[in-house]
Amino acid sequence: MKAIIAKHHARIGRRGGSVSSEAKRLAARRNALLRWGRKPEEAVIPIGELKDGRWYRGIGRNSDIGRWDEEARCFWVISFANFPDPARYPRGSTRVVRLKQEDYYAPEGGTFKPLERA
Repeated sequence: MKAIIAKHHARIGRRGGSVSSEAKRLAARRNALLRWGRKPEEAVIPIGELKDGRWYRGIGRNSDIGRWDEEARCFWVISFANFPDPARYPRGSTRVVRLKQEDYYAPEGGTFKPLERA
């Protein structure tokens, strides 16, 4: 029995480093999330449990906190951006603060994943 197991491990070990598999992709994704300080199994709050006007912490394209708008079915987030000013370059830039709209995260689109109430 040990010889069969050893033979199997020898066979899969030779091609293990060069062959792509779903398990390797999932492990790489999990390790990347851990390096970025995120929990791999983050539970997204379902859209039906979101309350109008409440703030939620999550993962978004522009911000990590957003306010749910039930009527518009989206999150409102505050975004900061620094734009270089050619007249003052390289010493200064102009900071722009904008209110942006992000849709609820879903497989078909959306950019904000609510993870917990703020």
